[in-house]
Amino acid sequence: MNQMPMTPMGVGKLLDKSFHVYRQHFGAYFFLALIWFGPVLLLQQLLLTDLRDIPLLMQETEGVGFWESIGEKLGGQQAAISAQTAPFFWYGLVIAPLLMLVSYPQLIAAATLLTKSVWEQQTVDGKAALKGALGRFWPLAGSTLVYGLLMIAVLLGFGLVFFPIGSLLAVGVSGSMDTFFGAGSDINPFFFIAAFLFGYLLFLIGLLLVPGYFLLRWSFYLPLVLFEQGGVGIGKSWQLTKGNFWRLFAIFIVLTLLYSIFSGGLQAVIMGVLGTSIISQLIMVVLSCLLMPWIAIVYALAYFDLRVRKEGTDLQELMNRQLEQAADRPSTQEPGAAHE
Repeated sequence: MNQMPMTPMGVGKLLDKSFHVYRQHFGAYFFLALIWFGPVLLLQQLLLTDLRDIPLLMQETEGVGFWESIGEKLGGQQAAISAQTAPFFWYGLVIAPLLMLVSYPQLIAAATLLTKSVWEQQTVDGKAALKGALGRFWPLAGSTLVYGLLMIAVLLGFGLVFFPIGSLLAVGVSGSMDTFFGAGSDINPFFFIAAFLFGYLLFLIGLLLVPGYFLLRWSFYLPLVLFEQGGVGIGKSWQLTKGNFWRLFAIFIVLTLLYSIFSGGLQAVIMGVLGTSIISQLIMVVLSCLLMPWIAIVYALAYFDLRVRKEGTDLQELMNRQLEQAADRPSTQEPGAAHE
């Protein structure tokens, strides 16, 4: 096995390394995903799906054409969702907290320990990583709860600031529509439409960037809590990510696009072939367990890359301070002493 380079990685190289690590140690990472996500996702499907109305193997679509059959199978998922309120109540009370406070932090922590072993060219042991993450169970869960509350606060703050602005703009636009599109108006309607679309695009970008800035800057609390054995890690994550937001944002965008393509495409194929059936639900649970470790590996590699960049920056600042101190230090050597 080749040792991971202890040098900063760009976005493309980091993603390439993530595929390499997952391919080389697929069994260990998939084992962790099955442990932490398999049972919870299976329970989620059992709660939210009305099993009485779906077949075991394949949804039947006899008497219709090929494309009509695909459409019926893809549209059958909504019909299979339970219409009762009790399953959704139990989902919010049990499944969502388990996913957010147990499954996600434990998988990410264990995957980070595995990736650390790969990074340092040590033996990769899934059981040891599982045990190491469990040893920090409560600090990881508590830190994730704090991060979740901060995330809610940031999103609510963004909504409270921009909702009134959006409402005022909507009122202004609706009041000026007749003026812009009236017969005597000198303003080109296409200019108005373009300006409206441009403003809407800016709003979407702001919605992504403003909350995303804080959430990305705080998001590396888990490895810090895991390795440094203290605190919630939010403040240290802010310091660690200083000067790296745009690179992290690029990683987040690429990761989201790739995950959406893989997950959405495979789910569409599964539903198009098997329709809404018990087997298709089980396959999608396994699919989620296959994709989640890759996300955790990218996250872990981004953390170690930040550490390398931070240590390099700290070393450079130390050297600069030493050089400045040496330049400012007055010479204690008397004139002519060097010639004695």
